[in-house]
Amino acid sequence: MDREIEAILEGILTHCAPKSVILYGEKRSLSSGCIKALDFCVILPEVDKPALLHELYLSIDAEVPFNVLLYTCEEWEELTRDFSSYASAICKKGTVLYEQKP
Repeated sequence: MDREIEAILEGILTHCAPKSVILYGEKRSLSSGCIKALDFCVILPEVDKPALLHELYLSIDAEVPFNVLLYTCEEWEELTRDFSSYASAICKKGTVLYEQKP
């Protein structure tokens, strides 16, 4: 795993207790292969999403731009049942970086 991905994942795990974290977008430079931007999906229990997003963006010091989508567990379960939803596409094509142990 690239250090940029690890650093952002560590920041996410420091500020909340997600059920899972999925990397669903990764933009790289064609010439060098360096990461240019990352997209993460975080599934977690009921939380104040605007406040958490604010905290994540302000506190995670990343070398590359990143985006975070937050879904509650209930939203995730409902939306992944709809095969036309963005959450369903993330579930199918994303890479699970972290999953909470039962």
